[in-house]
Amino acid sequence: ANKDGRVHPTQKPLNLMQWCLGFLPGAQTILDPFMGSGTTGVAAVKLGRRFTGIEIDPSYFDIACRRVRGDEARPRPEQPSLFASLETP
Repeated sequence: ANKDGRVHPTQKPLNLMQWCLGFLPGAQTILDPFMGSGTTGVAAVKLGRRFTGIEIDPSYFDIACRRVRGDEARPRPEQPSLFASLETP
């Protein structure tokens, strides 16, 4: 992480991404084809939306997954786990 807390060179503030998603009130699933550090995914989960992210760089993909899973782990009974299909019994 940078000294300002960013883990990606173009990482956006979480509140900015939540504001942007506010323009899509009917969207149930958010797609981010350039996921980077996962800020859009965290914002989507916080707003109760499903999220699909794509990232070519494996290290950023891992960072994004940890960030989204960290927020996704907070209880939201109305939303099923976003990672249920990836979990093994």
